[in-house]
Amino acid sequence: MEWYEALILGIVQGLTEFLPISSSGHLEIASYILKTNPSENLMFTVVVHIATAISIIYVFRKDINEIIIGLIQFKKEQVDFFIKILISSVPVGVIGVLFEKEVESFFTGNILLVGSMLLMTAALLFFTYFKKNDSKKSITYTDAIVIGLAQALAILPGISRSGSTISMALLLNVNREKATKFSFLMVLVPIFGILILKSVKGLSEISNLILFDTSYIVGFISALFSGVFACKVMLKIVKESKLIYFSAYCLIVGCIGIYFGSNKSNETFYIIPIKEISELREISKISNPPTLDSLDSHKKLLDLKKLDSEFRLDIRYASSNNFMRSKFYKNERAFFNMEAANKLIEAKDELKKLGYGIIIYDAYRPWFVTKMFWEGTPENLKHFVANPKNGSSHNKGCAIDIGLYDIKTGESVDMISGYDEFTERAYPNYMGGSKKQRDIRDMLIQVMERNDFSVYRYEWWHFDYNKCDSGIMNYSFQEIDSINS
Repeated sequence: MEWYEALILGIVQGLTEFLPISSSGHLEIASYILKTNPSENLMFTVVVHIATAISIIYVFRKDINEIIIGLIQFKKEQVDFFIKILISSVPVGVIGVLFEKEVESFFTGNILLVGSMLLMTAALLFFTYFKKNDSKKSITYTDAIVIGLAQALAILPGISRSGSTISMALLLNVNREKATKFSFLMVLVPIFGILILKSVKGLSEISNLILFDTSYIVGFISALFSGVFACKVMLKIVKESKLIYFSAYCLIVGCIGIYFGSNKSNETFYIIPIKEISELREISKISNPPTLDSLDSHKKLLDLKKLDSEFRLDIRYASSNNFMRSKFYKNERAFFNMEAANKLIEAKDELKKLGYGIIIYDAYRPWFVTKMFWEGTPENLKHFVANPKNGSSHNKGCAIDIGLYDIKTGESVDMISGYDEFTERAYPNYMGGSKKQRDIRDMLIQVMERNDFSVYRYEWWHFDYNKCDSGIMNYSFQEIDSINS
């Protein structure tokens, strides 16, 4: 991430954390516009949230000081308020601890999800319009739990934390000023709670980012100062009952997000590898693969393009147009197990009758490439890549990654997600996208299953041949040509 991108994202976070328009949602949208890498989003979000937490402490320093003194002196009002803050943090704490991986999966640049959740934020803010008369009611323990549930819901990018918690408090007839104060102070517990619960390794990673990465320093500082400004502005907005304007804003931005999110499936999904590509190559060279093939499986590998010219090749790893932006194969080839290839041709002929041809993204993959993918992929995305410890069916020449093209027009078919898109949109059972996209995906899966292939549960494009009898191989394409000639 460049420093100017971090500056923009930091300002976005600082402003939107307190304005009721979803900071996480706007970070995802800004990252999408700037084309920053989705794998960075979660860590950057943590860093800038620390900055905005500090801005809360600064703006409410007198209130916080009063609470601390009251706790020391066991004053009932301050003790009760503090307990309510703790109670309100329980729901988000439970979700954060028990469903950490699921939460991380939301921060992958899914603009369609963000847009949908912004519409929910718009609805929450709209309902507050009917609560024009202020009350003198303070927050009860029951209110604290309900407001805490609203905060837990705001884990989803696109649902505003301040918007949902303040709206919920107002709908519970809580005094506006007290609702805003409670909303801002309650976020301190989960933010600092996350830091405490992180392992020593995790804390050191965050501190190293802040101390040694210029982009994170810039993002932290810009979020801090813009947060102080927005926090003060928000206090005035709530008091003057102007949340309805932000409802309209969220409605507009949400609709735009849904529109663009529904039309981004052909874009290449990128991550930033956690190790340099050169380092990954060295690791793969010195690593010991699992038991390699002893069945002469390489003799069963066929060149699919030579076997049938109707297959269209788009071998992403022979170029930099892939999730790691690096070239892994020297040339564009697709080798496949002989028996599996014959079944693939039968599937191709069946699809041809329906007006579709097959695009091949990847087939046989040497084990050392699988090792590079695994070592370079962030932990929260590793379920999209094979564990080299056991090898993969790609290494056996029995897995194929495919898409479709329209035979009449020659154009590739717009699927729900792009190839190698590490989001839930890639799941074969994902219910988003258009009905047409779901129907085409399901049709492809059904055709492949009728021809002895099984779809991988996280990737609609990945199919394993069910009757594979090959072993794991680590030959490059050039070596396969050489030993089979």
